[in-house]
Amino acid sequence: MSDGYLSLSQWVSLSLRRSGSSCNSPDVHLSTLKWPETVCVHMAPGKVSYPTVFVVDSKMKPPPLPPKPVRRQRKDVIQTLLVILVCVALCGMAVEACFIYRLFTSKGNATPSDEPQTGMRKQEKESATTPKQKLLGEIKPSKPMAQLRTGMKPVNGVVLWHESQESVLYHVKHKKDEGKLIIEKEGYYSIYSKINFREDHILFSHSVLWVTSRYAGDEILLLQSSRLHPKSAKLGTIDNSYLSGVFHLYKDDAVFVRVKNCTLVLSFAAQNYFGVYMV
Repeated sequence: MSDGYLSLSQWVSLSLRRSGSSCNSPDVHLSTLKWPETVCVHMAPGKVSYPTVFVVDSKMKPPPLPPKPVRRQRKDVIQTLLVILVCVALCGMAVEACFIYRLFTSKGNATPSDEPQTGMRKQEKESATTPKQKLLGEIKPSKPMAQLRTGMKPVNGVVLWHESQESVLYHVKHKKDEGKLIIEKEGYYSIYSKINFREDHILFSHSVLWVTSRYAGDEILLLQSSRLHPKSAKLGTIDNSYLSGVFHLYKDDAVFVRVKNCTLVLSFAAQNYFGVYMV
């Protein structure tokens, strides 16, 4: 002891004596004691006082946490994806092999007698088609169109048209009793008509009319031609009237031809015609 302070070994011996244990006991180890950094004991004269202990903890940082195994997790995800892709590829190969096996087995089971039967069926289908269906099936118009030739006399001034093998009706309907062409697809259509007539000293009128639900009224005049021959002209000569124009028609609209003094009309199929086609 020097200057009223105890050394570390003296302080330990005093603490053990007070607690009733001996320094030589094998159960007491200095390593198990939490030693302070500074031990100060003030000794009063003629009297041993209890040691006063001041403990100052050391400023030590806690050990760092171990890093998270991120890379290992990524590797596990990639491995699972690769396994799934390999399984899908193997399943696809198995399905493809089954289809190939069925294809070859079906070809092997087919008998030579099946081939002539299929050829006979094709011939029967071709023979079942009518000549009109064959003609229309060979070359079809690219756009809606219709063309008719007359074969009947006009009724109340309206020219009625006759359907024949030379007639064309593609996405356009024909009302025989009314002489009208019904449009099935909206668009711009070229309308044309030609009428041959016998000259006389009376007025002959040739017109194309339009019927639609979009405008008020029954008929709308689209094209018209009028002829009046003088009395000096020779009677019995033949003339013709031709009308043509482009108009925008809507679905379910109708167009027809009307003549005035229809007794002058010459009903020749090759010379009188009426038609429309989309431009």
